[in-house]
Amino acid sequence: MGYELHIVRDFDWENEEPESNISLEEWLAYIQTDQELELADGYQIKLKGTEHIQNAPGFCNWNGHSTRIDDNKPWFDYGNGMISTKHPDDETIRKMITIAQALNGSVQGDDGEPYDESYFTPGHSQVRLNTKTPNKKPWWKFW
Repeated sequence: MGYELHIVRDFDWENEEPESNISLEEWLAYIQTDQELELADGYQIKLKGTEHIQNAPGFCNWNGHSTRIDDNKPWFDYGNGMISTKHPDDETIRKMITIAQALNGSVQGDDGEPYDESYFTPGHSQVRLNTKTPNKKPWWKFW
C-alpha cells in the first residue's frame, strides 16, 4: 500500500464512466511516441523464496528519470482507464503532468486533489510529496 497519483480524464478519478476513460490503445500509442518510456507489459513480484511475473498490459518503466537506476526506475501502470504510479517524487510528478497534457487529462492524488504546475510554485498550500534532497537534514533534526 502506498500513496498513488493518477492520470485521469475526468475530474473525479473514481468515476468509471467509459467515455471519460483513457483507453489502453491511447496509452500504448503515447508510449510509442515517448522515447523515455519502455513498455514492459508486466512486472516481477518477489516474495520470500519465489518470483512471480504479473502480466499488466500498458505497464511501462520511465527510463528518463535523472537519478533512478535499475530496479528503482519509476513506472506507470495502466488500469481502469487511468495511468497510475506510487510514491512519485517531484520529477515523476512533472513527467505525469506532461503525459496528462498530451492525453487531454489531469493528474490527481488518491484523495482527488489536483496536481499541476502550481504544485511547484513557492508557498503552494498542498503538502509536497517526497521532497528529500541529498543536502537536506532529516525531518527530525532541528539544528
